[in-house]
Amino acid sequence: MTWPTEGVPLEDVLEPLLKAADEEDEGSLDGAINDVAEALAALGVLIVDGSGQPIPGVTDERAVLGALATYGRNLAMLGRLDDALEVTELMDRIDHRQNHKGRPRTA
Repeated sequence: MTWPTEGVPLEDVLEPLLKAADEEDEGSLDGAINDVAEALAALGVLIVDGSGQPIPGVTDERAVLGALATYGRNLAMLGRLDDALEVTELMDRIDHRQNHKGRPRTA
């Protein structure tokens, strides 16, 4: 994942998703995933492979998972391990939903 948006904190972009994570309503989570994926696209954030090449056709969920992974790593490096664990749990929840849906949504 590349983050070319100096001045726009990743936490701000992820805020709708982080708020929806506390709710039991799966519709809120779906809406937050879409909102965050749209924000990532609008900011020009790319999901890249190991060689730095953009990955085409990334689903909304996959884009959000990439952003959450980056955010979780940053939290862990800052010593905010409890927060990093919560991000990991949210990633697991999204990944589980993605693997049990009929059709993926693309960003």
